[in-house]
Amino acid sequence: MSSFGYSFVVLITLFCFFLTRAYGLPKVKPIDDVQPEKTLAVHNMIRAAVGVAPLVWNDTVAAYAQNFADKQAKAGICGYSDIKHSGGPYGENIAAGWVQPRDQMSGPIAAKYWLTEKPNYDHANNKCKDVCGHYTQMVANQSFSLGCGSYRCHENELIWIICDYYPMPVGDANTRPY
Repeated sequence: MSSFGYSFVVLITLFCFFLTRAYGLPKVKPIDDVQPEKTLAVHNMIRAAVGVAPLVWNDTVAAYAQNFADKQAKAGICGYSDIKHSGGPYGENIAAGWVQPRDQMSGPIAAKYWLTEKPNYDHANNKCKDVCGHYTQMVANQSFSLGCGSYRCHENELIWIICDYYPMPVGDANTRPY
């Protein structure tokens, strides 16, 4: 490449960098990451596999989840060890993943991620061999509706998905999720 070509590439790269800094990265709506219809479909497929009735989307629960997500974003909560559950009136699952490579986190992907805990759940004894609470939360037959929110960190590179379940399942040693 000629020195002019190299200079041109550097100039364009710097221009794009400063333009991005001045105007920010494109805004992504939380609903684009949540994908309510697909998230609900994945949850219901997982529930159907164990004979549990389908969930319905709940806008009130989704607004609660999104409000909590917005508070986390405003507080700059981006680290895995920093985020805590909302402590609200709903059951809650939280997952995070990187945007790149493409499609590494969304509402449906979070639900599939939580499904990976299924082998850790011993239904006969109603015990977890390892982490399984996200899975049992998804399939709890005491919950009838779902709502999710999301937020992004690290210049839109990390996506947090927060799904809340209503009503909150009992989740004690005497109550099986299904």
